Order: sequence, then C-alpha cells, then structure tokens
Amino acid sequence: MIGPAAEPPHGEPYRWRWQVLALVLAAEAMDILDTTTVNVIGPSVQRSLGGATGLVQWIAAAYTLSFAVLLVTGARLGDRYGRRRMFLLGAAAFTAASVACALAPSPVFLVALRALQGASAALLLPQGLGLVYRAFSGDELGKALGFYAPVLSVAAVAGPLLAGGLIAWDAFGLGWRLTFLVNLPVGLVTMAFASRFLPHDVEGVPRALDLRGVLLLGLAMLLVVYPLIDLGSARAIWPALPSLALGLGLLALFVRSERQSPHPLLARVLMQRRTFLRGLLSAVLYFAAAAGIMLVISLYAQHHLGYSALGAGLILAPAALGNVLGALISQYVQRRKGPGLAMQTHLALAMAGLAAVGAIGLRQPAGPFYLPAAALVVGTGLGGVIAPLFAATLAGMAEGEEGSAAGALGAAQQLGAALGVASVASVYAVLAAAVSAWALGVAALACVVLLAGCWGVGRTWPMATR
Repeated sequence: MIGPAAEPPHGEPYRWRWQVLALVLAAEAMDILDTTTVNVIGPSVQRSLGGATGLVQWIAAAYTLSFAVLLVTGARLGDRYGRRRMFLLGAAAFTAASVACALAPSPVFLVALRALQGASAALLLPQGLGLVYRAFSGDELGKALGFYAPVLSVAAVAGPLLAGGLIAWDAFGLGWRLTFLVNLPVGLVTMAFASRFLPHDVEGVPRALDLRGVLLLGLAMLLVVYPLIDLGSARAIWPALPSLALGLGLLALFVRSERQSPHPLLARVLMQRRTFLRGLLSAVLYFAAAAGIMLVISLYAQHHLGYSALGAGLILAPAALGNVLGALISQYVQRRKGPGLAMQTHLALAMAGLAAVGAIGLRQPAGPFYLPAAALVVGTGLGGVIAPLFAATLAGMAEGEEGSAAGALGAAQQLGAALGVASVASVYAVLAAAVSAWALGVAALACVVLLAGCWGVGRTWPMATR
C-alpha cells in the first residue's frame, strides 16, 4: 500500500495539491448537506419520533451550536497536533456520528448525536483552509479558493432535493434516516483518499490550549442560544432574559480572559486587525439571516401550504440555484471592483428578495410560483456574499495565522447559523401559532434587519483587497 504523501520542499508546489483541494471541498460539502437537509427533514422527524415544536429547531441548532463553540478549539488542536492528523480523526468521528444519527431511537438521542456530529465537524473543517494554504501558493492559491463558492453552492442545491427525494423514496422504511446514511460512503472515500494524498504534518513546538477560554466560550454560547431556541415552544421572553444576560456576561469575561491568557484561542495579532473583526461580525449577521430564512421557508411550505418534504425541497431549490448564479456574478464584480462593492450589491439584492418573501406571507393565498421566484432572488443575493466576505476577512494573513483565522471565521459562521435558526425560527413559530398570516412576513423582516446590519459593516471595507 502506498503511504501518505511527503511534505514538498519549501517553495515548491505540492504534487497532490488539487487532490488536497478536492478532499477539503468534500468535507465542506458534507457540512453543507447536513445543514441544508435538516431544513427539509424536520417535520418528518417530528412525525416519526414525536417531540415538541422546538425539536425541529434543536435538530439544526444542536449541530451548529456545538460546531460554533468548538470550532476555534478545533483549529488550535490542528495547530498543536497537526492538521492532517486532526482532519483524519474528524472525518472518522463525523462519519460515525452520522450513522449514529440515522439509528437514533428518540428525539433526545437524535439531538445529542447531532451535537456530537457538530463537534466532529469542528475538528474536521478548520483544518481545510490551512491544508489548502500549505499546498498552494501564488496565483494558484487564488484559483483554488475560487472553487469554494461554486462547489458549496452545488452542495446547497443538492441538499434539499436529496433530503426530499430520500424521504419520498423511503427505501426499507428508513425515510429521513437515509439523509444521514449518505454521509457513510462520502466519509469512507474521504478518509481513504486523505490518508493517501494529504501531506505529513510538520513537527513543531506544541501550542498550549486555553482550557479556561474553551469553557467560558462554551458556556456563554449555550446560555445565549438555548433560550432563543426555547422561545419557539415556551412563547415567553421573560424567562429567557436572565440566561441571555448571563451568557453575554460570560462572553465579556471570555474576551477579558483571552487578553490575559498566554495561549489565547485566537491569536492576538488577529484581534488587532479591524478588517478581520468586521468580517467576523458580518459573518455572524449574514449567516444568521441565511440559515434562519431557509428554515422558515421550509416550515412555511410544509406546515402552512401543506407541501411534502420533497415539495419543500423543490421550493428551496431555486434559492440554492441562485447561490450558484450569485457566486459567479460576485466573482466577476469582485475582480473588477473589489469585495466591498460585490458584497454590498448582493446584500441589497437579498434584502429585496426577502421583502418579496414577506409580502407573499401577508398575501393570502399567493400564486404557486411566487415563493420559488422570491427564493431565487434571495438565493442569488446571498450566494454572492460569501466569496467577498471571506476574501476581505482573510486578506493579508501571514503564514501561521491562517489556521486560527479560519477557525474564528468558521466559528462566526456557525454561531450566526445557530442564532438564526434559534431566533428567526422562534419568531416564526410564536407568530404562526397566533396570527399565521404575519409569521412569514415578520421572520423575513427580521432577516432584512440582520442583512442591513451586515451591509452597514461592509460599507467600511476597502473596495479592493490588499
């Protein structure tokens, strides 16, 4: 058997660099699939296993919450023990957790296993950008990063359709469980090729892990996100306020602790870069809106319009196809005018699409093609934001900083998704039970506010990358 590829001499391109990129994108695609399929399978899981209204939100939020909490830690573990080693370990754990999710006997087990799946992804995914940075250099690095948005958009297209199709197929009576089992062949192939093509880890000075920071950040995120999710079933805001206040207080304590720690989770040099910090804030706002509105549209299609899981997937498909179109347009604008203008233009388009979604929610009944058309506009706008957002945030990273920076950006992405699933879906759930005609419109308006904040932060970015 051929062993793992050797590390290339310094300054020379890595022989298997394109295979490395393919492996990293395969891992990213698994994450996207597990995020987008949950938008469709939630009601089917609820009918199969039972559970309260909040179950649908927890299936998504348990994954994104554990992912967000542990992602920076996962990046640090890659710095300490080697990215190749952590990539293989994360891929194995993610595949095993996916199979366990498919076998879950109850809602509680499924939510717990989703959290384990998110923790495994937090170990796997932050290694990817560091591996790509090591394998590529110069102009080829830019070309490699240009594959991210189209590939992930295709995964987003496949997710809802795959989930709806598998549930409709219901092979061997497995239904929604098949959506988790599809990770098994992908995970096995990824592990086999990763052991062959990923370069050896470079032995260096081990970096200590700030365990106090890990604990503070984890508790803070749990206390912030949990009450937001619970609002969808409890329908009361006052019990949530103490938890939110304590969570924000612990978050402030975490920031103070990181400034004093000799081995902070996030490199101090990154905390001094205003563009990087603005990028993190923009990522939280953007992904909160994107994740929140996709889940809400799926719930609206199945609960209010009476569509099946496959029908909900077909309604979401135009949004995913719009992601591909938006990504391609954004690359053209970004090359000519810089990431700032590309991001602002597509955010404006997404907000216009969300306004149309809100109007559809207030117009009862709406035509059968109105919601898919509005979803296409929303998807085109959202799809054009990711590339310039990542480009501007990670511009100018020095060697050795990319792991920590990628981990922080990924954590902001997943934290935003968790907050969006929790807060936006909770707003929809509360209003749907009371005045259903307003539910979709108010949820869409909440996402407009989030994107407006992202647009305001993005206005301060330079028009071109450094």
